[in-house]
Amino acid sequence: MKRIAIIIAAVAASTATPAPAHDRGHDPVQVPWQPPTNWPDRIVTTMADDPATSVSVSWRTSGCITGTRAQIARALPDPRFDLLATTAVAETEILDLAQVQVAGLTLPIEPNQGLPPTSHHSVIFTGLEPDTLYAYRVQGAEGHWSEWFQTRTAPRSGPFRFIYLGDAQNGLASHWPRVVRAAFQSAPDARFILHAGDLVNRGSRDLEWAHWFRAGGFIHGMIPAIPVTGNHEYDDYELSESEEVELLSILWRPQFRLPEEPTLSPELQETVYSIRYSADLQVFVLNMNMSDMAEQAAWLDAQLAASDARWRIVTMHHPIFSSGRERDNSARREALLPVLLRHQVDLVLQGHDHTYARGSHRGRDQVPARTAATDDGRVTTMFVNSVSGPKQYEFSESGWDQYASTGVTLDRRAENSQFYQVISIDGADLHYAAYTADGVPYDDVRLRRSDDGLKSISSAEGSLPPERRFENTLSYESVEE
Repeated sequence: MKRIAIIIAAVAASTATPAPAHDRGHDPVQVPWQPPTNWPDRIVTTMADDPATSVSVSWRTSGCITGTRAQIARALPDPRFDLLATTAVAETEILDLAQVQVAGLTLPIEPNQGLPPTSHHSVIFTGLEPDTLYAYRVQGAEGHWSEWFQTRTAPRSGPFRFIYLGDAQNGLASHWPRVVRAAFQSAPDARFILHAGDLVNRGSRDLEWAHWFRAGGFIHGMIPAIPVTGNHEYDDYELSESEEVELLSILWRPQFRLPEEPTLSPELQETVYSIRYSADLQVFVLNMNMSDMAEQAAWLDAQLAASDARWRIVTMHHPIFSSGRERDNSARREALLPVLLRHQVDLVLQGHDHTYARGSHRGRDQVPARTAATDDGRVTTMFVNSVSGPKQYEFSESGWDQYASTGVTLDRRAENSQFYQVISIDGADLHYAAYTADGVPYDDVRLRRSDDGLKSISSAEGSLPPERRFENTLSYESVEE
């Protein structure tokens, strides 16, 4: 008892007059880089062409591991469910983190100098049953197995929910982990997590990916990711004194096994794709880092025309309607907005502007509580910009007034706040809820689709907290890595 009393007294003394941990309160936490070993790490699940019958898994090991495998079994209450496991041989790619080959040149990746090669492995487990819980594990060197992870295949129909996160980007070892973990606490049964770009700050810097994987931990291995490329997933390289080239992170494709779209150009593979999750939902992922969006606009147009999903969600990094001060994406909007409205896309989930914004395209004859059809049959498309990381920008001075001619209105906004969103779908009902990092509801909207195709929209506006602005929140200083 004496020892316990001494410890309690020491703790009390240390907390009675708290001193700041550091001068500014936003200094970076430099967690040591995680060297690859014979053991698997950075385990993440993604979705393949049919998420009801297949699961994709990727992981990392030391570069000396040139071949390995994974196992999967139906999750049972029996401790020895593993006796029924089947084995899949992994595909392996050995990656030189220190340099990249482009235009016949070998260019250094400065943040990775001195790091050893790594092996990145992936499998697609196929022939699975819909809406079924499975346990899987992955191997590094022979006998070096991970723990068993449990993940559930997509349902053919029925209710489900998922998590949507805006930019993580900064504070990956300090300020972002609380958000992804709070999202998991709020929706532990989420079927997937949609990351709307800028997962890290420097796309090919391996240390930042170490922080990102550490922040999510086992969550990445249990809940499949739908990752979107942001501008920070691209790196600039100098070819000569007068020429630069922008390249996708060397780690993107090795780390995330994503669907391929055979009709798209090679540079768009595994960055532009669609996921038909169930009869009720199809998700379309775009890459907004291209100077010419014509190819993606044509692809999206064809994909939406062919989709019979009840709810259709498009996700991209750069927003159609910017909410950050002195920001605008006019060329992207001109290319994509007509496609989104023509096909009556229900929800557009975005990031990039480090603010929170939600609004709707209501059409010429719209009244606030009803998404009445316009002359050509369009109904409301809801647009959301969000941020999960600590980097924060000022909101556009005019709100979305500059876009009034398009028919869009801004309904809810915020500054200086970290968010996560939980979206639930149950047949003709879609519930969208945004939470601040402390788990407090900030925004709440329900969409209901009637048999004639129109959608009614209702908001819990009267019960929501006041809008968060820089003026009514704590002082802000940027978080650096």
